[in-house]
Amino acid sequence: MLFKKTWFVLLAVVSLSSLSASAQQPSPYTELPIAAAFDLEAHQAPESRAQLNQVKQNINQTRAQLAVILRGEAALGANFTLAEGSPNPIQMTNQGLLKGWYENYVFAQFTHARSMGELATQRLTFVNELNTRCPNDGVYQHIVNNIVLPQMQTFITGNFHPAVQYNAMLIVGQVNQQSNYNPDQTRRVPVPSTAALGFLVNNIQGGASNDALLLASWVGVLRHVSLNRVTQHIPGNQQVAIATLALNLLNQDATTAGRSLSGHTWLQRRALEVLSAIGRDNGQILTRIIELVNDDTAPMPLRLSAAKALHFFYYDGQTKVVVAETSKALGLLTIQICRNELARVEQEKELEAAQAAGGVGDAGAGMMGGMGGMEGGMGGAMGGMDGAMGGMGGMGGMEGGMGGAMGGDVFGGGASVLSKEDKRRVDYSRRILAYQLYHVVMAIGKEGRQAGPNTIPSTGMVLAVTQDAAGQAALTKLQESMDALIGTIRIPSDDSTISPDEPVDEPDRETMLANLEDEVRKLESFLLPAASPVEIDNPAVAPDQTAPVQPGS
Repeated sequence: MLFKKTWFVLLAVVSLSSLSASAQQPSPYTELPIAAAFDLEAHQAPESRAQLNQVKQNINQTRAQLAVILRGEAALGANFTLAEGSPNPIQMTNQGLLKGWYENYVFAQFTHARSMGELATQRLTFVNELNTRCPNDGVYQHIVNNIVLPQMQTFITGNFHPAVQYNAMLIVGQVNQQSNYNPDQTRRVPVPSTAALGFLVNNIQGGASNDALLLASWVGVLRHVSLNRVTQHIPGNQQVAIATLALNLLNQDATTAGRSLSGHTWLQRRALEVLSAIGRDNGQILTRIIELVNDDTAPMPLRLSAAKALHFFYYDGQTKVVVAETSKALGLLTIQICRNELARVEQEKELEAAQAAGGVGDAGAGMMGGMGGMEGGMGGAMGGMDGAMGGMGGMGGMEGGMGGAMGGDVFGGGASVLSKEDKRRVDYSRRILAYQLYHVVMAIGKEGRQAGPNTIPSTGMVLAVTQDAAGQAALTKLQESMDALIGTIRIPSDDSTISPDEPVDEPDRETMLANLEDEVRKLESFLLPAASPVEIDNPAVAPDQTAPVQPGS
């Protein structure tokens, strides 16, 4: 069980981009014909230059008229003539022009094999143009409710390529209830379409035809519940229903679901994001999340996502946690993170010793497997969900986010006194540790600002302790330990008297990890006074080893 359905779709865009050479072979999937007035492919022969020029004129004329319609300056029922003055003018209404343009040109292109490599670009271009070029609510709602949603549902339920279906479901999750503009042309917060949300939820409840559609449905639901914190467009009973579905997925077993562990974990992490965006507990949600943080048999990416989810809940009279127990769970996770990296480095040194001795044995094979998983995980963490979810787009963005959350620049940016090889080694460990510890820092949270013009609420366990003051001592100890751990991996700040070009005197990997282990032992002595240090089953833990590359990202 290798999460086949999802991986089939996730790889479809890449694999089908090479089909142009065999485009003459009939496709087993439905391909919608492009309207003759907009079809450039039919007039590529030299003798068809006149027809080709006419089609180009038709497209340009339509784009110009669409701009007028989208601004609300032309009534939908008003008449329009396409190719006026040509031998074959086409009479229609503006409403008919909209329908023909989107259904028989824009969306029809999605279904053709030659377009599969461009599906992501086509989807993002359509959504961006609709949301930025249509300031008229009436026109926007007409396009969404009468053209977009019906066509996307046809794609999803019909005999269309899985990649087309996946992108159609993503579009369903990205359309809004109204234009993104106020009548005075100023931007306003997007309000996602309630009709689209109903379709997304029904797809999850009814059991999606494949895991790719299930994934795309959760991506759309996540956008809705995230924006709902501002828009409040989701009724309370529907929020409860969504939270129940997410909790069911979180409680589901990978084998029972017929998925690989990595594929199932990836879906469960989306469920955690949905639950944290809703931010309310039903007596079971926070209990389950803390169980995952505590579960040393669970995949590390799932435990990290569970920890990060604790940052976003509304901790109040209805949503509470036992702060002392939660702080202990986060502390044990922190120990596991650090011990994993210490063990990975020891394996690396054993491999190097074996290589120096003239051969690579089982230890080397294990190390290479671990490194492969690490690299795949880093790639997934950096490249996943760009277009669909607005996730982390690259290492630079991730470093910036972690630097802010951890109270300063962990990575630095100037020259170093270390050699290139030593710098590479220490930075590799630093990135692994910083990425994973970042999730615990998010769970701990921050003290808000209650005075001044911009009130900022507290977050995470810092907010939760207002409902459970008895956990303050445990939380304070965890905060102090985390500050000390982050201090061991942070690059020392430049002395203000030193030139900016002066290399930073930073520790090498051995020194940094020795300091880290000292702090880990202190945390262990506090959390595990009568127990031995946490044992590591798999030291080569990737920062995000389960995140697949998304189609359309």
